[in-house]
Amino acid sequence: MTLQIAPASEGFPLPNTGHVIFEGDSSRKKLLIVFAYINQPLDIRSHYNFLRHIDCKKLFLNPGTNQWYQTGVPGVADTYSGLVRFLQDVASDFADHEILCLGHSMGGFAALGLGVSIGASRILVSVPEFVLNTPKSLSIRHLKETTVECGDLSGVLANNPKSEITILVGRQDAFDLGVSRQLGEFPHTEVIELDSGHAATAHLKDMGTLTATLEAFVEGRPIRPAVEGA
Repeated sequence: MTLQIAPASEGFPLPNTGHVIFEGDSSRKKLLIVFAYINQPLDIRSHYNFLRHIDCKKLFLNPGTNQWYQTGVPGVADTYSGLVRFLQDVASDFADHEILCLGHSMGGFAALGLGVSIGASRILVSVPEFVLNTPKSLSIRHLKETTVECGDLSGVLANNPKSEITILVGRQDAFDLGVSRQLGEFPHTEVIELDSGHAATAHLKDMGTLTATLEAFVEGRPIRPAVEGA
């Protein structure tokens, strides 16, 4: 399948840089923004195959590095704050759409911070960090040479006015579990614990419930029943 990008509207074309894929064929007024969790081709990562049949517009973003989106996304922004502005423009261009954000691990950090910043209706993330460079975190292994522009989402999340957030986390990873339980204290946030480690979405895939989970999220149905037994 050839992945191509299409303009969001006549006034706001989305560039195809190899780090951005926009699929705008759906007539539904739903835009799902998917933040890659590792720097690999978007068509094999970021739940792409599990989202192909779900009817909504989709915007896939890959930062090009494993630096927690601190260096933006090539072709649209070279800083985290630039990425905020870019996505605010996207949200404005799709003002009549329901905006959804999805991310795992590194992508979860971006989905939380950027999703709340642009007023996303719903956000689904798995095993995210919300404060970077803490001991035993994944981010501290990758950000040693990186200037961190936005490393703490506490203020953004504490002032979240409306975004409904669901966190998926595995009980077998003590660091992830502790972070997610802290996240559960923020407004509009639900935490769902799974019998897994850091690879929470891979666990859902193995259990045969990942597709149902993503469908429930996009359609606005309760997510907990979709992961029941996982």
